[in-house]
Amino acid sequence: MPQEDFTEALRSSLLTISPPDTPSLLRAGVRNGRRRRRRRAVALGVSGAAVLALVGLGAYVVPGPLSDGRAADRTTPGTSAPTSPAATPRPTFTGALPADRALARLTALLPTGLTSSTPPGSGQSGQLWVDDGHGRSLIEVHVSRQTSTTELRKHVFADVKPSPQGTLIQSRQSPEGHQTVNVLGPDGLYVTLMTWQSPTQNGPSTRTTPILTLKQLRTMASSPKWQ
Repeated sequence: MPQEDFTEALRSSLLTISPPDTPSLLRAGVRNGRRRRRRRAVALGVSGAAVLALVGLGAYVVPGPLSDGRAADRTTPGTSAPTSPAATPRPTFTGALPADRALARLTALLPTGLTSSTPPGSGQSGQLWVDDGHGRSLIEVHVSRQTSTTELRKHVFADVKPSPQGTLIQSRQSPEGHQTVNVLGPDGLYVTLMTWQSPTQNGPSTRTTPILTLKQLRTMASSPKWQ
């Protein structure tokens, strides 16, 4: 075919082709872009919700070997990792408990309705005046931690049966109303409480009944506050 005829045929064919609808193509492209953005937003929302759910419920780690051969910890949802047992509290003192500290703990253990004061010059002897409005009584306290309890068990607690916890309690009351309670704990803690029905050890009785019962004294002497 001559060159001129080919050129004329090509021009005629191009005139029969309709031009592209550019606005329609533009609108379709915009719609497609919006659909893709919505799909990405939905995907991000789902993954974010999953992360928040894991944070709220607690992580669940599947046990398995780590890169260095150690086993991974396992934590179940809603629970914390196991902790080691609490250590046994250490004693707050050894030997004899100073009188001022013993008196402070004794005062804290007194029943309600009683007033207390320290006799003059008795700060180092563990003595306390106690009054219920019907006559003053003298209370004396001694607290120590024994490294060996053989002699105490033999002489003071010879006929005493220990409690299920291993505590020994011995108490007695004289006809004059003088009371003594001794408590020996399984850890060697030794507490002695004594009361008199007068303001002094050797003075005449100023009361008709003891200011504290033996049951109250045993409860006080057995208190864990002495630790």
